[in-house]
Amino acid sequence: MLIYVLGLGDFALGNRTALETLWADLLAIGTDPNGLWTAITSSRYGIDTGTEFIVRSELVAPPVGPVQWYAALAGLVGVVAVALVVVRLGWREASWDPVSIDETILLSIALTISTTLVGGPLLAGAVLMPFLFTVIVGHTRRGPGWTPSYLYVLPVLAPLCGFALGATDSATLPVELVTFVVLPIVGGLGLPLRATIRKHFGR
Repeated sequence: MLIYVLGLGDFALGNRTALETLWADLLAIGTDPNGLWTAITSSRYGIDTGTEFIVRSELVAPPVGPVQWYAALAGLVGVVAVALVVVRLGWREASWDPVSIDETILLSIALTISTTLVGGPLLAGAVLMPFLFTVIVGHTRRGPGWTPSYLYVLPVLAPLCGFALGATDSATLPVELVTFVVLPIVGGLGLPLRATIRKHFGR
């Protein structure tokens, strides 16, 4: 989640002037709900959609054609995944056990490198959170006691939905506020908070 928060900070810095203009207008409107709603729905104030932002956040200019470059980055993840499968089949007795912690770390590193190069930390965090939350929920469910629901993964999938909406020009500021800020932050804090409450209070 830290990478995703860094991505949000990067987005804020990249859209600083536009966000300051929006904030000034909201302060001028005050507490009028209708006025506030009109302000955030009538204009984007020049704020990038999430999709536009990751497109211009590519950290490295592709050294080859875009198709080959993206294929190479996807191939990095694929090679790591295939290597882990080969190790499982060749050296592990229980080949189809759930993903281990070591495998999670290796896959996370590969995903982080490839997605950060493509779209910066915002994209990297958006891809990592659902993967890591799925693994964490799965491991927790196999242990004694608490069996958390996979529904905990749904809120952290929201940024990927936000990118999809941006790609289809369907994104509005309220929708992006929910998909990129509210849901992933609440969802990202919800699982560890619930685990902490259960640990200390047994509920």
